[in-house]
Amino acid sequence: MVGDIEGAQLEAEALGEALREPAGRPVLLRAGAVITLDPALGNLVGDVLIDGAEIVAVGPDLKERAGEYAIVVDARDMIVIPGLVDSHLHAWAGQLRGISSDLDFNTYMGLVHMKVAPGYRPDDMYTGNLLSALVALDGGVTTILDNSHNARTLDHMTAAVEGLTAAGIRAVHASAPPVDGSVALADWTRDLERLSERYFASEDQLLTLRVMDLSASEDLWRYARDHDLWVTTEMGSYITHLGDLARAGLLTEKHTFNHCLTLPDDDWRRIADAGAAVNLCARSDAHFGLGQAVPPVDQALSVGLVPGLSTDNETVYLTDMLTEMQHLVTLHRGHTFARLAAGEQASQLTAEQVLGFATVGGAANCGLGDRIGSLTPGKQADVVLLRRTDLNTAVSTNAFVTLIGLANRGNVDSVFVAGRVRKWRGHLVGQDVPRMVAAAEASRSRLMDELGLRADTFAQLRTE
Repeated sequence: MVGDIEGAQLEAEALGEALREPAGRPVLLRAGAVITLDPALGNLVGDVLIDGAEIVAVGPDLKERAGEYAIVVDARDMIVIPGLVDSHLHAWAGQLRGISSDLDFNTYMGLVHMKVAPGYRPDDMYTGNLLSALVALDGGVTTILDNSHNARTLDHMTAAVEGLTAAGIRAVHASAPPVDGSVALADWTRDLERLSERYFASEDQLLTLRVMDLSASEDLWRYARDHDLWVTTEMGSYITHLGDLARAGLLTEKHTFNHCLTLPDDDWRRIADAGAAVNLCARSDAHFGLGQAVPPVDQALSVGLVPGLSTDNETVYLTDMLTEMQHLVTLHRGHTFARLAAGEQASQLTAEQVLGFATVGGAANCGLGDRIGSLTPGKQADVVLLRRTDLNTAVSTNAFVTLIGLANRGNVDSVFVAGRVRKWRGHLVGQDVPRMVAAAEASRSRLMDELGLRADTFAQLRTE
C-alpha cells in the first residue's frame, strides 16, 4: 500500500506527480532492505527519510520523525540502494544501438566516428542523449558521466545538454571535439565557454561540466587546469607520457581515467598518488579486444583505488549497470581461479565490493563523492527501489546476492533523483516513451540512409 496519510491510496500516476513535485512534503521509504554503502550506518531493515532533494535520516523506524503529512512508500518487498552511477557513457550514440555488435575496434571507429558521427545534427545529439539517459534511469542508474566526443558546434553541445535536462537525470557532461579532427581546439574551447555560461552558472543543479580527452593532451590538460575543470581521459598503455604530465603538475585529483588497459605499475601509482579516479569497462573492453579480457580491477585495488564501472556506449549492448556488475564478477572469478591454479595469490571480489564500484566508485569518478554514492544523511536523495519478491529475485540468500547474481533491470521498481521520482512502479514518470522511441528511430534511419546502410533489420522485416 502507498499513501500520503496512512490508509489513503493514490493512483500510481497521481502519486508519481506528487513525488516529482513534493511541495515540501517529506517522503518516507518504509521498512525496506536498506543497503546504505555507508560504513558508519551499515545495512538494515528500516526506513529512508527524504526531505526535498536530500536524505535526512536512515534508521529502523522513522515514521514519527517523518510526520503525519509525509508521503509513505511501503518498501517491505524492496531492496533500497543508492542510485547506480555509470562512470563513462557516450550518450550521444544512443540511437546507434547495436550497430557495432559484430565489429572489431578499428572497424567500429571507422563506422561510428568517421562515417556516422559527421552526419549528426543538433537534434540527433538531443535524441541520443535523451534516449541514453532514459534507458539509464529505467535501469536504476541515477547519474551518468556523459563523454560527449561529438561536439561539432555550439548548437550540438547545447542540444546534448538539453537532452540530459529533459531526462531529469544527474549527469556530468564531459564535452570533447569530434574524433575525426574536424573541429579545431580553439573553436571548441570558445563554444565550451559559451555553453558553460549558458547552462552551468550554478553548482546547485543536476548537471556538471567537464572536458573529455582522447589522448592525454598537455594543451587540453593545461586548459582544464586554468579553467578549473575536471578532465576525463580515455586511458591505456598507448599513453606513454603520463609521467611527464605528472611532473608538470597537470595530473591532479580532478582527473578520471576510462578503461585503464594494460597500464604499467608506475602509472597506476601516479594515478593513485594524485587522488584521481578510474573506471572499468567489463563488457566493452572484452567485446572489442582492447588489450585484456579481464578489467584491471586487481591493479586498481592494489593501489587503493575503488574503481567505477562503465558501460561505454550502446553500439554493442544495452546500458545496464546490473549486467555490468554481474559480468565483472563472472570474468574476475574465472581469472582468479586460473591464478590460484597457477600458484599465485589471488582473492575473489565480493558482491558488496562490486556494488560499491557502481555507487561509491562512480561518485568518485564524477567528482561527486560528497553528494551521491551512499544513503548518507545530508547527501542527495538519489535512491533506487528494486523488487525482491519477483520470480527471479525471490527466495534469495541475501540482498547482495540478489543484486549481483539474480536481478535485472526489469526488477527496478522506482527511482528517485534529488528526491524527485523518475520511475514509479516500473514506469518512467513524465516521459512520452513512444514519442521518444519514434524520434530515435527517425534519427537513426536518416543517419543510416545518408550512408546507404541498413538502418534497422527489424523495420525491414516488418515491411516485407
